Amino acid sequence: MLRIIRATDFAEGRWKNGMGISWDIASDPPGAGADHFGWRFAIARIDADVPFSAYPEVDRLFTLIDGNGLALDVDGQGLIDVNRRHIPHGFPGDAPTSCRLKDGPCRALNLFLARRGWSATVEIISGTGRIAHDGPVLLFALDGSVHVGGDRLEQGDAAIARGEVRLDAGACRLYAARLTEEN
Repeated sequence: MLRIIRATDFAEGRWKNGMGISWDIASDPPGAGADHFGWRFAIARIDADVPFSAYPEVDRLFTLIDGNGLALDVDGQGLIDVNRRHIPHGFPGDAPTSCRLKDGPCRALNLFLARRGWSATVEIISGTGRIAHDGPVLLFALDGSVHVGGDRLEQGDAAIARGEVRLDAGACRLYAARLTEEN
């Protein structure tokens, strides 16, 4: 099964703390919003040095997709330098977290996982192959055009796959998060 989600269909909204803009891509259950989800996949635009929203009992995977980077301060434990695109950084959503922009606005993919419900492994894929997983696989075209199954994702489009799906990313990159429901 493959469900394509075009960038033009992402639901725009405010961060949970009101300090920024986000675009919801998908969640479980669908349309769950910022508080009652098993998992949530979204894009955040970061325009200033701001605190991040608190998400109790949630783990976050934060992946820079646009901009010159930022530094994350997670629970006063020191700065995490997020200066390279397409590298996931995990941290607890309930830890007080803030950011400092390096040089202008940034955008990042956020994968939120209910700590007692879901886990994920993320990889960045290029080239041709197959992806197979029993649970949902969240896909996001990071750059260029990517063939997924019989469809095509343009840069910024997303998809949710289940089962086995053929991929042809060529020299482009595709974010792939394999989600596993914890019992």
